[in-house]
Amino acid sequence: MKIILKYILTNIQERKVRTAVMLLSILLSAMLLFVSFSIGVSYESAQRKMARGMAGSATVSVQNVTGGIYAGDIPTLPVIQTKAGILEGTSLYHENGYYETVDLLAADIDALNQINKPRLRNGGEITNFVGYQIILPDRFTSKYGIEKGDTITLQIGGSPIDFEVLEIAAYDTVFLRHTRGATALLPLETLKEILGQDNGYSEILIEAAGHTTTNDLISELRNALDTEKYRVSEIVNEMQIAADARQKSMPFFLISFFSLTMSIFIIYSSYKVITLDRLPVIGTFRSIGATKKAVTRILLLESLFYGCIGGLIGIPVGIFVLKAILQGMGKTLSQGIEIPVIISLPGAFLSFTVAVTVSLLSAWLPVPQGKPSADKRCCFRHSGGTSYPAPADGWNWNHSICHISIFAAPCIGKYALSCRRLFSAGTYCGDNPCNTDFYQYFKRSF
Repeated sequence: MKIILKYILTNIQERKVRTAVMLLSILLSAMLLFVSFSIGVSYESAQRKMARGMAGSATVSVQNVTGGIYAGDIPTLPVIQTKAGILEGTSLYHENGYYETVDLLAADIDALNQINKPRLRNGGEITNFVGYQIILPDRFTSKYGIEKGDTITLQIGGSPIDFEVLEIAAYDTVFLRHTRGATALLPLETLKEILGQDNGYSEILIEAAGHTTTNDLISELRNALDTEKYRVSEIVNEMQIAADARQKSMPFFLISFFSLTMSIFIIYSSYKVITLDRLPVIGTFRSIGATKKAVTRILLLESLFYGCIGGLIGIPVGIFVLKAILQGMGKTLSQGIEIPVIISLPGAFLSFTVAVTVSLLSAWLPVPQGKPSADKRCCFRHSGGTSYPAPADGWNWNHSICHISIFAAPCIGKYALSCRRLFSAGTYCGDNPCNTDFYQYFKRSF
């Protein structure tokens, strides 16, 4: 075994360029396949985080088709864990000639904390939240240089209204957005007064109890409510999120496919050359008792080395590539969400397995083709210490010319004899000296 390993390592060291090309092809294939799996999982996680945004742990939304809805309109059901009413409004913020939309949000703080508790930047709790106070996300305040205790003016319904910044919150939970702009949290009674709305909330968010699924919760609510008056809908569309994630990862899967095809071609071509180069060594292995299976295993062991090394290096490289890609994708999102890097363990295992499998299969195809001719060539070339020409495989021009000459000689002879008779009779080309020389040539030959 030590001799075989030493033989393999020696071959790898001697053929540095070939080794580098094969390792690079397998590394790229494993890296791209790993990135394809992980980028889908990471993007799906970010999309789910954005979709949940305001809803938090709530999975179902109930709205009144004609107007506002009260929390009492939702019956008490065993499938309901928590319900929170949300009141929404819109405003406009103006700063140095720049206008930005600020969506207004109000809810009962205790109910909101149960499904999607706002996270303040200082880690504290929301207390004494009354009157014309406002809580803004840190992304908005840092953009315009707003600090806690400052006063900002918002245009609501065409009228400017001043608010005191009570707290600055982190850009998540209810402040996470699906579009450009910002979301501000106001006291419930204050927003009702500003909007002149006293007929309930804009919608009711409902969290399922225990192990109740979203579909079961929707079914129970639709059976308990008047479907013509109330609209029951799922907050997070899991199917759409999965479809978006597949759409993002599809280009990388296509690139991985072409990379795998390239790797197969490179390894297959390399092993055709490797098999021909090592014919004497293969013959030596056979001469000392090695079977065809043993010779095949020796050659495939080298390809296994390429597959393992390329797969193991490709996954760490893929992690760095994944971080760079997700960082660029996060900058292009209008929501400004930072996409988390999620390493898919099944994807990493599958990428390594594919790298090893492709390396073995690509090398296994040309190896059996070279072994039979290898035995013959080595026996012919090295029999008894004397070197003999090897029987050529495929088309042999020397043999072909010899065969053509054997079959063409009778025809040429017959044609020459007929020419001799014609010259003797004086009926072939007259007295032309060229024809006479031609005749003398064939007369001497036949």
